[in-house]
Amino acid sequence: MADISGEPLAGTVADALAERGEADIMSILWLGMAAGLQIGFGGIAYLVASAGMPSHAGATHLLAGLAFSAGLMLVMVTGTHLFTGHAMLSLPRAQNRVTGMGLAKALGLVWCANLAGSLIVVVLFVAAGGAEAVDGAVATVARATAMAKVAKSSGTLIASGVLANMLVCLAVWMASGAGSVSGKIVAVIAPVTLFVAAGFEHSIANMTLLPLGHALDPASVPIAGIAHNLALSTLGNLIGGGAIALLLGAGHGALDKRA
Repeated sequence: MADISGEPLAGTVADALAERGEADIMSILWLGMAAGLQIGFGGIAYLVASAGMPSHAGATHLLAGLAFSAGLMLVMVTGTHLFTGHAMLSLPRAQNRVTGMGLAKALGLVWCANLAGSLIVVVLFVAAGGAEAVDGAVATVARATAMAKVAKSSGTLIASGVLANMLVCLAVWMASGAGSVSGKIVAVIAPVTLFVAAGFEHSIANMTLLPLGHALDPASVPIAGIAHNLALSTLGNLIGGGAIALLLGAGHGALDKRA
């Protein structure tokens, strides 16, 4: 399939999203769990890339963001279900191609499935001794990352979540127009590297990073702080992803094609 852009791509993305919105429950659960695992792997790559590096250096953050982008590459190439991408279901909902109940079902189930996959990665990573890699520097970065995330204010988490998923959904939108594995990979790199390097909040990535920080230092990364972060970053992600889908969809005339 040749690469496409503009209005044809908007139609392609809307069609794919409409199918996701009406997917059966077991597909959502299995593929959602797989996406949680994949983003969890990206989180591990982020920690390893950051380990032993100067935390104040911009180059460190860019390298870590590039490493994390491997997670979304896996999602896009294998076609798994990621909550932050499902935020763009606002587009087929505006076209009346997905019911309100279907939208709520898809978002709720995929969020829970992503969480399950993420927690599996955390348990296996701790059991495998992964936190002690790079002479224990991975554990140091994991604690510091989680502590910084749970310390953010409510307004910061929402705004950061909006920005994070604007970039993630731009990556998903562009990758959807690529007809090859290499094209999908290239499309993902820049937006994901940018959002991670800037420190924006991605709820599904945090499902790995925060529980891992809690496992390493429960007192500094309390459950209440994790819940606060996930609730508000999720809200921000929904707003950001939904806005991008509606903005691009309206601009390319996709909203005129209603069911």
